[in-house]
Amino acid sequence: MPSPIDVDDLLAEILLRLAPLPSSLPRASLVCARWRRIVTDPDFLRRFRAHHWKPLGVFLTSSQSGRRDFSFSFVSDPGDSIRHERFSVPPVRAGAGDDDYTWVFLGCRHGRVLLINRIRDGYGYGRRMLVWNPVAAEHHLLHVPHFLDLGRHCSSVQGAVICASSHNHKGPFKVALVWNADNRAHACVYSSETGDWGDVVSTRVRRESGFIVIGFWNVLLGNSLYWLLFGIGRQLHMVEFDLGSQNLAVIQVPLPPDVYANHRGLYLTTLANGGGLSLIVMSANLEAQLWERTPDCDGAATARWMLRRTIELDKLLSLRPGFPECRRILGVEGDHNVMFVSTYRGAFMVHLESMQFEKIFETNPFSDGGTIHPFTTLYAPGTC
Repeated sequence: MPSPIDVDDLLAEILLRLAPLPSSLPRASLVCARWRRIVTDPDFLRRFRAHHWKPLGVFLTSSQSGRRDFSFSFVSDPGDSIRHERFSVPPVRAGAGDDDYTWVFLGCRHGRVLLINRIRDGYGYGRRMLVWNPVAAEHHLLHVPHFLDLGRHCSSVQGAVICASSHNHKGPFKVALVWNADNRAHACVYSSETGDWGDVVSTRVRRESGFIVIGFWNVLLGNSLYWLLFGIGRQLHMVEFDLGSQNLAVIQVPLPPDVYANHRGLYLTTLANGGGLSLIVMSANLEAQLWERTPDCDGAATARWMLRRTIELDKLLSLRPGFPECRRILGVEGDHNVMFVSTYRGAFMVHLESMQFEKIFETNPFSDGGTIHPFTTLYAPGTC
């Protein structure tokens, strides 16, 4: 009978349980070519991240009195090596004369936080971005060139930060910026290895009327980032940006418009088979319809979206009928398929793959509207 270590599937299960330290997978890859093949396989890396996934804490963002504020709260034991003070934005001067400037939260991924602001400089109004690693207590200030065209004709701008290696949160990183202006969607990537922005890529966006808005939430699937795109008639669309080929595309999501006509939130996730792209459509009664993008016969993955299941969150969380005003979705992190739900019983974190949930706040953390964004890091407590 072969030893478990001689069977690839069993060896993968063993390696899956390595401690989530920055050196664990690189060291395992040095054992032999077979181990290297397993620990560098994209499906194994996805499972490794999911197996060890637990947010260190959450960022809470809200808009009050015209200001967009954010704060941080631990939801896991950080150990003695990480103090709450590390999650206060470092005192960075955004530009000349900007002593008190508000950073706007754009998201976090792979242990880094992405912030943006708008300052006045010699050209009028410019942008600055901050890539911030709170655990490592380091940050990088990025100057956004004026040729990126983030001026008054830009109706929305979103961004994402990605580590070059998802199992090393202190290595090189990239920042992807997407925005729309003059009926075109644009994208550009900053690389910490070159210290510079790449070329701007653009694609035409056809709209019938009104404003086109790029949704805040994004998912990273393979080497591509996806955002929902609103404002192109009644049909839903999304932006796809391939970080490798630098290809930018606007893709139609061919769902019947009545599916999301009265939705209470649309969120991209990776709940499809094998971690593929999917869409959650929320209703007022906390029902989540899960639509999955499926390939057609020639392998293209843009042809059909199929309704796979409906998640009844009110039953999962054992909520009594009524209290509709106390039931809100506070965010969905699509890379790891985690939803944050506010109810009259408190705020919950729901793992949509396992359907497990845990209460993270006894009451709604917001007096008004707000969103929750999980901050994750592969550094185990006490090793930072």
